[in-house]
Amino acid sequence: MAINLWKHVDQEVANDIAYFWRRVIEGFDFRAGISETFDDSDKAIQWNTEYFGPNVTMDDRLRYIANNLSNNQDISDRNRVLNFVITHFYGGRDCHRVLNAELDPRKAYTDFERVLQDPEYLEDIRNNLDRAKSLGYQIWSRTELHTSLMGASNKYAKSEYGFDTHAVNMIAWLAGWIKDGTVDTILESNSLKQCCEVLLGKEGIGPYYGYHGATDQSTNPNLNFNHDEAFVLPGPGCKATLKMLFPNLTNRECSPGNQVVWVRENQEKLFGKIEFNPYWHNINVDGKDIYSFAQNELTCYTTEVALCQYGVYCDMKINPSRIAKRTISNTDVTSIIESLQHPTSTIEDFFA
Repeated sequence: MAINLWKHVDQEVANDIAYFWRRVIEGFDFRAGISETFDDSDKAIQWNTEYFGPNVTMDDRLRYIANNLSNNQDISDRNRVLNFVITHFYGGRDCHRVLNAELDPRKAYTDFERVLQDPEYLEDIRNNLDRAKSLGYQIWSRTELHTSLMGASNKYAKSEYGFDTHAVNMIAWLAGWIKDGTVDTILESNSLKQCCEVLLGKEGIGPYYGYHGATDQSTNPNLNFNHDEAFVLPGPGCKATLKMLFPNLTNRECSPGNQVVWVRENQEKLFGKIEFNPYWHNINVDGKDIYSFAQNELTCYTTEVALCQYGVYCDMKINPSRIAKRTISNTDVTSIIESLQHPTSTIEDFFA
């Protein structure tokens, strides 16, 4: 990179970012049982404040993918791709188990190939979603905007099946990616950028879901790319933090994506060493590490995520009333799933 970014760095901001990341890591360590104490003096960083961590192994969704989908030999390659996709595109915790009314997470995957052949199977998923909603479950996460995905899936399902607006249309839409070759193209991708470009070619998918959808796929050990490639599509939150970190730098001088890559490559000099307990260095499933390299420092992907979260932190310091809204949900959907398995029962029966 020709331009010297060091002259643009606001070191005071860099120091505060480093403080924030270390405190967030403390929260993850505390919740994981690695640490027995937590300093709650910063009201915007409590042990149960929901921030996305600066390590892929700290992401609930990616841990779910790794533990239940990545090496699950019962899932076909095409189904694996699409089950990864819905983990993020829906976003609701435990969406796989709810969609399929299945308690065992290793069995709770959606068979998109069957969707194309069996209308009753798709109807079963619709019914599960309707009943789960009536019991208080939210299939769409609240931390992301799903409007464009809803629009694309509803448009497809109306055109192909005559369906009205419904969350199940996401399943119908993605199953169509098998028919039009999108899934096979993802499986053949040789870089994160290539996979991202495939996703960006689909209606309703912009930079956020294109980039994060591709990095999710890198949790599949059978694909030939990873989340630390020097390719980043920063979201608005990340860009806002970059503007604080490099207040006098223009995007023309250095694009936001290249700024993130530079931060990743110079992380130790910028922030000091960001330490991760060995617990977070990989996810081992059935004796095999999911990631081909140790997750012991910020990667290009996690740098983007971590910079974005600093912006959330700054916002909550200015607006303390928003802190409570970022409390990690402790909702256990097991009772909802049990109720889905017994349609004549109510959720109250399982608390009796």
